[in-house]
Amino acid sequence: MKYLVAYSADRGGQEALSLGMMLSKRDKAKLVVCLILPKTWGYPSMANVDAEYAAFLDKHAQKTLDKAKAYVGDQLPVQFITRNNNSAEEGLIATAEELGADIIVLGSSRSAASGKFLEGSVTRHLLHLSKLPVALAPRGFEAGPKTVLTRLTCAFAATRKSRATVEYCLKFARKYQVPLRLSTFVVRDKQMYPTGAGYQVENLVANQWKSQATTAQKALLGDLQSDVPVKTQIGDGANWKEALSSIGWKPGEMLVIGSGRIGPLAQVFLGSNGSRIIRNAPVPMIIVPRTAEFHDEE
Repeated sequence: MKYLVAYSADRGGQEALSLGMMLSKRDKAKLVVCLILPKTWGYPSMANVDAEYAAFLDKHAQKTLDKAKAYVGDQLPVQFITRNNNSAEEGLIATAEELGADIIVLGSSRSAASGKFLEGSVTRHLLHLSKLPVALAPRGFEAGPKTVLTRLTCAFAATRKSRATVEYCLKFARKYQVPLRLSTFVVRDKQMYPTGAGYQVENLVANQWKSQATTAQKALLGDLQSDVPVKTQIGDGANWKEALSSIGWKPGEMLVIGSGRIGPLAQVFLGSNGSRIIRNAPVPMIIVPRTAEFHDEE
């Protein structure tokens, strides 16, 4: 496995680096820290402006990567690189293709609440362009020096697309030798203006959905051929935050979410439920596009 960390000089860059380190420690996977810099004009100017701008960028890059190197210390081997592209997301995708990366790791927007993830413009565009899974570190995330991946939780719905995400998670769990949990979330969100059926009937519908989800989980569990422990669980709550919190989370755990359907141009598209899960999840996440395949080469 090879992880490409999208590094920046702010706190989000450090959060992404911390998550990349946590993931790579489990099997000493390759970790590359990449700083995307704007392109220079590429030709000399009479006032030597381009040369001065290039020197400024070099100094900024050196200072920023020195900070990253100090954060990593001697915990594990890491490759530090810079690439030039006026679009951060395009630069990251091109670098991932160049290096043969398996996952791109990003930090959260500064607008997010502590412990939660909120996508910024780079993340939003990258999710629509990337053919690779994208790992997301919530705001304030910092794995301890001994923290490694301990368990995967896969957000599961009874659809063909969701089954593909489960298969990806199984291979990931096998690679890292960690248990897998299949979780479906039931949200009993009481809106100010309910449907004509009323809250009582809506609650009955939610109970029926919960029963169907439990049946679908048991059926899937019976079909899976897995040499890693797999359990199922239903998250139930009055809102998405409560539903996600109800299942409990371990240190070093990650939530895996499959992308929605929107067509070939958007590789990773989050439907309304996926977006709500991302904004309320209390742990780091991996967003898996429809076309993603797990590569287990050493």
